[in-house]
Amino acid sequence: MLKANPMNSLMPLTRPAARRGIARLLCLFLLMLSHGAAFGAVELGKIFSDHMVLQRNQDVSIWGNAAANASIRVAFDGKSFSTEADGDGRWRVTIPAQKAGGPFVINVTGDGEHTIQDVYFGDVWLGGGQSNMEWKLSWKINNFKEIIATANYPLIRFFEVPNKVATSPQAELSGGAWQPASPETAKDFSAVAYLFARQNHLEKGVAVGIIDSNWGGTPAESWISKESLLQLPVYRERTEAVYQPGIDWPERFAINKKNGEEKSRRLNGKEDALATAAYRFDYPTADWSEQTLPGEFENLTWLRREFTLDKVPAKTVLELGDLQQKAFIWINEQLLAFEDWQVQGARYEIPAAILRKGRNLIALRVGNSWSNRAHVGRANELWLHYDDHKLDMSAGWRYSNRVEAPLPEYIDYQYTPSFLYNSMIHPIRGYGLRGVIWYQGEANAGEASFYHDLFSTLIEDWRHQWQREFPFIFVQLAAFMQPQYPQPDSSWALLRDMQSRTLSLPGTGMATAIDIGDINDIHPRNKQDVATRLWGEAKRLSFGDKTLSQGPSYRAHQVKGRRIQVFFDHKGQGLHLKEGDSVKGFAVAGADGVYHPAHAEIQRDAVVIWSDEVSTPAALQYAWADYPQVNLYNSADLPALPFAIDVH
Repeated sequence: MLKANPMNSLMPLTRPAARRGIARLLCLFLLMLSHGAAFGAVELGKIFSDHMVLQRNQDVSIWGNAAANASIRVAFDGKSFSTEADGDGRWRVTIPAQKAGGPFVINVTGDGEHTIQDVYFGDVWLGGGQSNMEWKLSWKINNFKEIIATANYPLIRFFEVPNKVATSPQAELSGGAWQPASPETAKDFSAVAYLFARQNHLEKGVAVGIIDSNWGGTPAESWISKESLLQLPVYRERTEAVYQPGIDWPERFAINKKNGEEKSRRLNGKEDALATAAYRFDYPTADWSEQTLPGEFENLTWLRREFTLDKVPAKTVLELGDLQQKAFIWINEQLLAFEDWQVQGARYEIPAAILRKGRNLIALRVGNSWSNRAHVGRANELWLHYDDHKLDMSAGWRYSNRVEAPLPEYIDYQYTPSFLYNSMIHPIRGYGLRGVIWYQGEANAGEASFYHDLFSTLIEDWRHQWQREFPFIFVQLAAFMQPQYPQPDSSWALLRDMQSRTLSLPGTGMATAIDIGDINDIHPRNKQDVATRLWGEAKRLSFGDKTLSQGPSYRAHQVKGRRIQVFFDHKGQGLHLKEGDSVKGFAVAGADGVYHPAHAEIQRDAVVIWSDEVSTPAALQYAWADYPQVNLYNSADLPALPFAIDVH
């Protein structure tokens, strides 16, 4: 039997053996380091950063990752709270309810340490929805320059959740950090959310945090968990189609990203457009088609129109109504303007130096990054103004969408069921909230009849994810598009009605924007009134303040002959007209279902409505249109809410 020689361990190794031994030790050391960095060191969720606001007066959580079963300690202001990570390294510490105040320094220790500076307890709101909630202060809302210049409110803090899609629920956000409000930072804050937060801060005297999680153009189904969508019959099939096994999503996303980059480059860069020379006088257009505007066009489309001047005017203005939503405009081979989706209208003053006596040429190159269908012009708004002349520019155009190759196919995956919930809501579920403010619905107007069930599911889904019945306050869609009266088949009116029905859920509130829309712009720039009305509902619902924050809403009616008497809730000190001497916006139908404009007047606490064309009324609508007539208000200057009823 051989015995080990204890001296062997002290004998020098041969050089090759030494190298191999050192290499093995180095690899082991590096592996231990990498293992510690990835699985051992305590890490925080990305939503926890310097300047954050935690919700006052309720238990709140801080969470992250560490080594499996590691001990975690969270300490601030002389208080300490501990937990252990689970077997997968996930941990969550609950901090008992704290009064408003700060600043605090929070230390998180485990295998390593994190320090979070300048933390306040105050009120936290999640600002969700699509572009009207996303709309930044700097995107030219009313009075935006003064608002930004005076945004010296360091206790208003924003956390902007990065726009990202995901095919499955994510444990962590892709980035983000809390930012205090200042003239330098506030320009990039959601206008509605900032103006709302400012009122919360000034009236309640506490720090206010906004979690800004929204994405322009997105439908409600993108923001709901897959499990909840599968419970809705209308959305079950389309959701199941997305989540079929075997789809190579990384490959799809990679191809789509490449297509998107090319599409964006071609839409926004003028190099490809210039290379065509289609803006030049001598470009051949014999095979182009004739077109009267307004019109809609697929892919990248070129349009041209000539006009003749007897002399060069001192001032010339070209009106094209609207260009949706990307366009280059040339006058006599000179680039005059580039339009994008944020620009409202299409009105240009043409410098005299560009114009010439005799023949002049307008060339447009238009495209659309949303739908690949560009819209050019607006009825009765296509003119060339010069001297005392007003030339109709609607006719005489020629166009072609074959000058340039078709744009590559690009899929907006942010519209996909649950893809935004997975990446922009699931990672922050459980962060302490006072409530949600929500502005969305435009993207669902095409399926308005489903919106009540869909939106109710979203609210219930989020409350389930948070395990808290927080207030959920939303904006009823603003007036938009050309007025029609009556308009009984308005999809926007139907969606507004679906929003009103969602108020049957407890803890919900609605701020109507029915009277502050813009005929030509889906993004009305009056965000001040929207924020004020949201704040009014927040005070009523969340703070218990006694305030009249709701517009007059239908309560009951009586029929006497051809007249209908309607009674309202939320009148305050009484109903009144903001303009005119009779109530606008009512329409009455008889048994034939044909609606007629109705007369209406305030009588005491009710409104009496009738139509000379309807002897036996069967149905009544109020403010039922894309862009309704509205002048009936309560004593808080809030407009009456749209409604439609049978009056048998």
